[in-house]
Amino acid sequence: MEMPLNTSAPGIDANDTLTESFDPLDEIKPSTGIFKLVNVIIAWTIFIIGTFGIIGNILNLIVFAKMGFPETIHMSYAAMAVSDIGSIFTTMWTSFNSFTTVVKDLFARYGIKTDTTRLVSLTGVWPHFAFSRITALLTAWISIERCLCVMFPTKVRIMITAWVTKVVLASIYIFGACPVVTRYVGLKTDMSFSPRSNFTILRFYFNEENSISALNRLAFVLYGAVYPLASWFLVAICAAFLIVTLRQSVAWRSENVQAASGETASNGERKNTGTHREKRVTKTVVIIACIFAFCSLPVSVTILVSMFEREYSAKGSLRLIFRTNSFISMLFSEINSSINIIVYVVTGSKFRDALLGLFSTKRARD
Repeated sequence: MEMPLNTSAPGIDANDTLTESFDPLDEIKPSTGIFKLVNVIIAWTIFIIGTFGIIGNILNLIVFAKMGFPETIHMSYAAMAVSDIGSIFTTMWTSFNSFTTVVKDLFARYGIKTDTTRLVSLTGVWPHFAFSRITALLTAWISIERCLCVMFPTKVRIMITAWVTKVVLASIYIFGACPVVTRYVGLKTDMSFSPRSNFTILRFYFNEENSISALNRLAFVLYGAVYPLASWFLVAICAAFLIVTLRQSVAWRSENVQAASGETASNGERKNTGTHREKRVTKTVVIIACIFAFCSLPVSVTILVSMFEREYSAKGSLRLIFRTNSFISMLFSEINSSINIIVYVVTGSKFRDALLGLFSTKRARD
């Protein structure tokens, strides 16, 4: 149901109207039942995985804080855990508000009607863009850092110091969050009472300058194409390089087993300790990179298709498919942000011991 707006507000046209809640699924009757069922299943899956992911990333932060940061890559892991928590929370918030009427009912309780779709976009979708793109950039940085360790094993500690890592991580957060700030530049609100419906109409809108501003267009380009696609290609290239390096290392080791058999056991152990640790870290990064590359495919495909097919959008003729694929992309993004604790436990003995130590300490106190 559409309601008239207060046309006295600046920037509002006399013929402008407010849709109480824009839902593309209500506009097209055929097959909407299937789309609604699929989206509800996705929403519940997002909630379940998100709960696990938030708990897992909080544990990641606790464990890395307990272990300290003797290696710069631990700083990157901790920074990624923070962005993952933000990405998961905003995904759950967006999903919750898209498939329930709780927020709408809460506003109605106080006699307010608003466009909940735009509200969710401002409080959930765009913050999710920021956190998920930060996670993507952090994954790219972790992959690049590991490649440098393999390429320059004797110089990497001079190249990538704790100070350099802090600067890079802070820069990633700044560049990742700046585009979303431009989205709120020029945002205005207007409240007007409608005697006919006996409700107060709350409207969010952008002034004309912001809607065509270069900064606003830049935010769309960075979040919609540059950040996700650049991160995906960087991570894919680095993962491929690391996989090839690991295979070459295994082949070299098997060829030199007999040559090394003449050495004493103690000498062999001393030589292999550092190499084994480096391989373990490399395997961890490769797994994280591969998971990211796989989970980022849906959003990358969605972005590329939307760039070439105008109807594949929130208001186009393919909006049902677009909306479903968008939530699938958010689901895969959430999986990428939730699974890291499993990777750390499987590949890292020190992390596993520290994590188990948290629970053993708690049991001992009880």
